[in-house]
Amino acid sequence: MRLNRWVGIGILLSIIWAVGAAIHTHNDDKKNANFWVKLDHDSCVPSKTDPSSCEAQSAKTYKIWMENDHENMAFAALLPIPFAWLTFFILVYVVRAQIVGFRAVVPWKTLTRPKKIFAASCWVCSALFVMVGIVWALNLYVDIQVPVGMSTFQDLTKTGDNLVTVTGTWTRTDLTDDTIASPLQTSKIVCDRAANKCTEALASVSGTTLMVDSVDYEIQSWTADAIVMRKDDLCATEIFTIDLNTKAVTGAGHTDHETNAYCAGNHSEPKAWSLQLANGFQTYWALRQKARPMPLRVIYSLFGN
Repeated sequence: MRLNRWVGIGILLSIIWAVGAAIHTHNDDKKNANFWVKLDHDSCVPSKTDPSSCEAQSAKTYKIWMENDHENMAFAALLPIPFAWLTFFILVYVVRAQIVGFRAVVPWKTLTRPKKIFAASCWVCSALFVMVGIVWALNLYVDIQVPVGMSTFQDLTKTGDNLVTVTGTWTRTDLTDDTIASPLQTSKIVCDRAANKCTEALASVSGTTLMVDSVDYEIQSWTADAIVMRKDDLCATEIFTIDLNTKAVTGAGHTDHETNAYCAGNHSEPKAWSLQLANGFQTYWALRQKARPMPLRVIYSLFGN
Protein backbone atom coordinates (compact mmCIF):
# COMPACT_ATOMS: atom_id res chain seq x y z
CA MET A 1 0.00 0.00 0.00
CA ARG A 2 1.38 3.34 -1.05
CA LEU A 3 1.91 5.80 1.75
CA ASN A 4 -0.05 9.03 1.66
CA ARG A 5 2.22 12.06 1.14
CA TRP A 6 1.24 13.58 4.48
CA VAL A 7 1.94 10.30 6.26
CA GLY A 8 5.41 10.27 4.69
CA ILE A 9 5.99 13.84 5.90
CA GLY A 10 4.78 12.81 9.35
CA ILE A 11 7.21 9.89 9.45
CA LEU A 12 10.07 12.19 8.42
CA LEU A 13 9.13 14.75 11.10
CA SER A 14 8.88 11.97 13.69
CA ILE A 15 12.42 10.82 12.85
CA ILE A 16 13.72 14.39 13.02
CA TRP A 17 11.98 14.89 16.36
CA ALA A 18 13.34 11.64 17.82
CA VAL A 19 16.92 12.46 16.82
CA GLY A 20 16.71 16.12 17.82
CA ALA A 21 15.01 15.47 21.17
CA ALA A 22 17.52 12.74 22.04
CA ILE A 23 20.49 15.00 21.23
CA HIS A 24 18.97 17.96 23.10
CA THR A 25 18.25 15.83 26.17
CA HIS A 26 21.75 14.32 26.12
CA ASN A 27 23.37 17.77 25.86
CA ASP A 28 21.15 19.06 28.65
CA ASP A 29 22.14 16.15 30.90
CA LYS A 30 25.81 16.79 30.10
CA LYS A 31 25.43 20.48 30.89
CA ASN A 32 23.91 19.72 34.29
CA ALA A 33 26.57 17.08 35.00
CA ASN A 34 29.44 19.42 34.06
CA PHE A 35 27.90 22.17 36.20
CA TRP A 36 28.08 20.00 39.34
CA VAL A 37 31.44 18.46 38.40
CA LYS A 38 32.97 21.94 38.11
CA LEU A 39 31.51 22.96 41.45
CA ASP A 40 32.79 19.82 43.22
CA HIS A 41 36.23 20.12 41.63
CA ASP A 42 36.68 23.77 42.58
CA SER A 43 35.72 23.07 46.19
CA CYS A 44 37.83 19.90 46.36
CA VAL A 45 41.16 21.25 45.10
CA PRO A 46 41.84 23.78 47.92
CA SER A 47 41.21 21.14 50.63
CA LYS A 48 43.16 18.22 49.10
CA THR A 49 46.89 17.67 48.70
CA ASP A 50 46.40 14.89 46.15
CA PRO A 51 44.78 16.20 42.92
CA SER A 52 44.03 12.65 41.75
CA SER A 53 41.45 12.23 44.51
CA CYS A 54 39.62 15.30 43.20
CA GLU A 55 39.67 13.88 39.68
CA ALA A 56 38.22 10.61 40.98
CA GLN A 57 35.49 12.53 42.82
CA SER A 58 34.70 14.52 39.65
CA ALA A 59 34.43 11.30 37.63
CA LYS A 60 32.09 9.84 40.25
CA THR A 61 29.90 12.97 40.25
CA TYR A 62 29.71 12.94 36.46
CA LYS A 63 28.71 9.28 36.43
CA ILE A 64 25.94 9.89 38.98
CA TRP A 65 24.42 12.77 37.00
CA MET A 66 24.63 10.87 33.69
CA GLU A 67 23.30 7.61 35.13
CA ASN A 68 19.80 7.96 33.64
CA ASP A 69 20.88 9.72 30.46
CA HIS A 70 19.80 6.95 28.06
CA GLU A 71 16.40 6.62 29.73
CA ASN A 72 15.88 10.38 29.55
CA MET A 73 16.85 10.39 25.85
CA ALA A 74 14.44 7.57 25.03
CA PHE A 75 11.62 9.20 27.01
CA ALA A 76 12.02 12.59 25.30
CA ALA A 77 12.52 11.09 21.84
CA LEU A 78 9.79 8.45 21.70
CA LEU A 79 6.99 9.23 24.17
CA PRO A 80 5.54 12.32 22.41
CA ILE A 81 5.41 10.67 18.96
CA PRO A 82 2.30 8.45 19.33
CA PHE A 83 0.38 11.29 20.99
CA ALA A 84 1.40 13.65 18.18
CA TRP A 85 0.19 11.16 15.55
CA LEU A 86 -3.13 10.63 17.32
CA THR A 87 -3.64 14.39 17.63
CA PHE A 88 -2.76 14.88 13.96
CA PHE A 89 -5.27 12.30 12.71
CA ILE A 90 -8.03 13.67 14.93
CA LEU A 91 -7.38 17.24 13.78
CA VAL A 92 -7.32 16.15 10.13
CA TYR A 93 -10.65 14.40 10.67
CA VAL A 94 -12.14 17.52 12.27
CA VAL A 95 -10.84 19.78 9.48
CA ARG A 96 -12.27 17.49 6.80
CA ALA A 97 -15.54 17.42 8.68
CA GLN A 98 -15.67 21.22 8.64
CA ILE A 99 -14.86 21.36 4.92
CA VAL A 100 -17.36 18.72 3.81
CA GLY A 101 -19.92 19.53 6.45
CA PHE A 102 -19.84 18.26 9.98
CA ARG A 103 -23.25 16.64 9.83
CA ALA A 104 -22.35 14.80 6.63
CA VAL A 105 -19.19 13.33 8.13
CA VAL A 106 -20.50 12.86 11.66
CA PRO A 107 -24.28 12.29 11.50
CA TRP A 108 -24.66 12.73 15.24
CA LYS A 109 -28.40 12.12 15.44
CA THR A 110 -28.15 8.80 13.59
CA LEU A 111 -25.09 7.51 15.48
CA THR A 112 -25.49 4.66 17.92
CA ARG A 113 -24.72 5.28 21.57
CA PRO A 114 -21.26 3.60 21.44
CA LYS A 115 -20.32 5.67 18.36
CA LYS A 116 -21.44 8.88 20.07
CA ILE A 117 -19.27 8.01 23.08
CA PHE A 118 -16.33 7.31 20.76
CA ALA A 119 -16.78 10.59 18.85
CA ALA A 120 -17.10 12.60 22.09
CA SER A 121 -13.98 10.90 23.44
CA CYS A 122 -12.06 11.92 20.32
CA TRP A 123 -13.12 15.55 20.79
CA VAL A 124 -12.08 15.52 24.44
CA CYS A 125 -8.75 13.88 23.61
CA SER A 126 -8.09 16.45 20.88
CA ALA A 127 -8.69 19.31 23.29
CA LEU A 128 -6.45 17.71 25.89
CA PHE A 129 -3.65 17.07 23.40
CA VAL A 130 -3.82 20.65 22.15
CA MET A 131 -3.62 21.89 25.75
CA VAL A 132 -0.68 19.56 26.47
CA GLY A 133 1.10 20.91 23.40
CA ILE A 134 0.57 24.49 24.52
CA VAL A 135 1.81 23.68 28.05
CA TRP A 136 4.84 21.89 26.60
CA ALA A 137 5.73 24.88 24.40
CA LEU A 138 5.33 27.33 27.29
CA ASN A 139 7.46 25.10 29.53
CA LEU A 140 10.19 25.15 26.87
CA TYR A 141 10.18 28.94 27.19
CA VAL A 142 10.51 28.61 30.99
CA ASP A 143 13.39 26.14 30.51
CA ILE A 144 15.22 28.78 28.47
CA GLN A 145 14.74 31.35 31.24
CA VAL A 146 15.76 28.92 34.03
CA PRO A 147 18.01 26.40 32.26
CA VAL A 148 19.57 24.55 35.22
CA GLY A 149 18.00 22.69 38.13
CA MET A 150 19.52 23.08 41.59
CA SER A 151 20.30 20.70 44.41
CA THR A 152 17.34 19.60 46.52
CA PHE A 153 19.02 20.31 49.85
CA GLN A 154 21.05 22.79 51.90
CA ASP A 155 23.52 20.81 53.97
CA LEU A 156 26.33 21.11 56.50
CA THR A 157 28.88 18.34 57.10
CA LYS A 158 31.50 18.22 59.86
CA THR A 159 34.65 16.14 59.41
CA GLY A 160 36.37 15.96 62.77
CA ASP A 161 36.94 19.26 64.57
CA ASN A 162 38.87 21.04 61.82
CA LEU A 163 36.86 20.68 58.62
CA VAL A 164 33.31 21.88 57.84
CA THR A 165 31.57 21.78 54.45
CA VAL A 166 28.32 23.58 53.62
CA THR A 167 26.34 23.65 50.38
CA GLY A 168 23.34 25.63 49.22
CA THR A 169 22.14 28.65 47.23
CA TRP A 170 22.52 32.26 48.36
CA THR A 171 19.30 34.24 48.69
CA ARG A 172 18.78 37.88 49.63
CA THR A 173 16.78 38.34 52.84
CA ASP A 174 16.81 42.15 53.01
CA LEU A 175 14.51 42.63 50.01
CA THR A 176 10.74 42.88 50.45
CA ASP A 177 9.58 42.06 46.91
CA ASP A 178 12.17 39.55 45.70
CA THR A 179 14.07 37.15 47.95
CA ILE A 180 15.54 35.13 45.07
CA ALA A 181 19.24 35.21 44.31
CA SER A 182 20.07 36.19 40.75
CA PRO A 183 21.57 34.71 38.70
CA LEU A 184 20.75 31.07 39.37
CA GLN A 185 23.56 30.04 41.70
CA THR A 186 24.94 27.34 43.99
CA SER A 187 27.87 27.32 46.41
CA LYS A 188 30.02 24.83 48.27
CA ILE A 189 32.05 26.25 51.15
CA VAL A 190 34.90 24.32 52.78
CA CYS A 191 36.24 25.69 56.09
CA ASP A 192 39.68 24.52 57.21
CA ARG A 193 40.49 25.43 60.80
CA ALA A 194 44.19 24.64 60.45
CA ALA A 195 44.55 26.96 57.45
CA ASN A 196 42.34 29.59 59.14
CA LYS A 197 40.28 30.13 56.01
CA CYS A 198 37.10 29.11 54.25
CA THR A 199 37.05 28.61 50.49
CA GLU A 200 33.85 28.94 48.48
CA ALA A 201 33.41 27.32 45.08
CA LEU A 202 30.60 29.27 43.42
CA ALA A 203 28.83 28.39 40.16
CA SER A 204 26.10 30.48 38.57
CA VAL A 205 24.14 30.65 35.35
CA SER A 206 23.19 33.92 33.70
CA GLY A 207 21.23 33.43 30.51
CA THR A 208 23.10 30.63 28.76
CA THR A 209 26.46 31.43 30.34
CA LEU A 210 27.97 29.29 33.11
CA MET A 211 30.21 31.28 35.46
CA VAL A 212 32.44 29.80 38.14
CA ASP A 213 34.47 31.51 40.83
CA SER A 214 36.48 30.72 43.94
CA VAL A 215 36.34 33.01 46.98
CA ASP A 216 38.52 32.91 50.10
CA TYR A 217 37.24 34.05 53.52
CA GLU A 218 39.28 34.81 56.60
CA ILE A 219 38.03 32.99 59.70
CA GLN A 220 37.28 35.51 62.47
CA SER A 221 36.35 32.91 65.08
CA TRP A 222 35.70 29.17 65.35
CA THR A 223 33.87 27.80 68.37
CA ALA A 224 31.90 24.66 69.12
CA ASP A 225 28.74 26.53 68.13
CA ALA A 226 29.64 28.70 65.15
CA ILE A 227 32.17 29.79 62.56
CA VAL A 228 32.41 33.48 61.71
CA MET A 229 34.17 34.35 58.44
CA ARG A 230 34.90 37.64 56.70
CA LYS A 231 35.48 38.80 53.14
CA ASP A 232 36.90 42.23 52.29
CA ASP A 233 36.56 43.52 48.74
CA LEU A 234 37.68 46.84 47.36
CA CYS A 235 34.27 48.41 47.86
CA ALA A 236 32.44 46.14 50.33
CA THR A 237 32.82 44.02 53.44
CA GLU A 238 30.78 40.90 54.20
CA ILE A 239 30.66 38.81 57.39
CA PHE A 240 29.07 35.36 57.50
CA THR A 241 28.11 33.04 60.33
CA ILE A 242 27.88 29.25 60.03
CA ASP A 243 25.77 27.95 62.92
CA LEU A 244 27.07 24.45 63.65
CA ASN A 245 24.02 23.55 65.72
CA THR A 246 21.14 24.69 63.48
CA LYS A 247 23.18 24.33 60.24
CA ALA A 248 22.03 27.82 59.21
CA VAL A 249 24.41 30.01 57.20
CA THR A 250 23.70 33.74 57.21
CA GLY A 251 25.62 36.85 56.21
CA ALA A 252 25.51 40.62 56.09
CA GLY A 253 27.40 43.11 53.95
CA HIS A 254 27.86 46.84 53.54
CA THR A 255 29.63 49.17 51.14
CA ASP A 256 33.06 50.61 51.97
CA HIS A 257 35.32 53.36 50.65
CA GLU A 258 32.51 55.34 49.04
CA THR A 259 34.92 58.28 48.68
CA ASN A 260 37.04 56.14 46.36
CA ALA A 261 36.42 57.19 42.74
CA TYR A 262 36.06 53.60 41.50
CA CYS A 263 33.70 52.59 44.32
CA ALA A 264 31.62 55.75 43.93
CA GLY A 265 31.28 55.10 40.19
CA ASN A 266 30.22 51.48 40.71
CA HIS A 267 28.02 52.04 43.76
CA SER A 268 24.54 50.52 43.72
CA GLU A 269 21.72 50.43 46.25
CA PRO A 270 21.28 49.28 48.91
CA LYS A 271 24.32 50.20 50.98
CA ALA A 272 23.72 47.20 53.26
CA TRP A 273 22.29 43.76 52.58
CA SER A 274 21.76 40.39 54.19
CA LEU A 275 22.06 36.86 52.81
CA GLN A 276 21.12 33.31 53.71
CA LEU A 277 22.28 29.99 52.28
CA ALA A 278 19.07 28.17 51.35
CA ASN A 279 17.71 25.06 49.71
CA GLY A 280 18.71 25.32 46.05
CA PHE A 281 15.66 23.53 44.68
CA GLN A 282 13.26 25.96 46.39
CA THR A 283 15.10 28.87 44.78
CA TYR A 284 15.06 27.12 41.41
CA TRP A 285 11.34 26.39 41.66
CA ALA A 286 10.55 29.96 42.71
CA LEU A 287 12.48 31.23 39.68
CA ARG A 288 10.51 28.90 37.41
CA GLN A 289 7.23 30.16 38.87
CA LYS A 290 8.29 33.76 38.19
CA ALA A 291 9.33 32.92 34.62
CA ARG A 292 5.98 31.34 33.70
CA PRO A 293 3.95 33.30 31.12
CA MET A 294 0.46 34.30 32.24
CA PRO A 295 -1.37 31.47 30.36
CA LEU A 296 0.88 28.91 32.02
CA ARG A 297 0.28 30.45 35.44
CA VAL A 298 -3.46 30.17 34.89
CA ILE A 299 -3.19 26.51 33.83
CA TYR A 300 -1.00 25.60 36.81
CA SER A 301 -3.27 27.48 39.22
CA LEU A 302 -6.08 25.11 38.25
CA PHE A 303 -4.01 22.34 39.79
CA GLY A 304 -3.06 24.39 42.85
CA ASN A 305 0.57 24.84 41.75
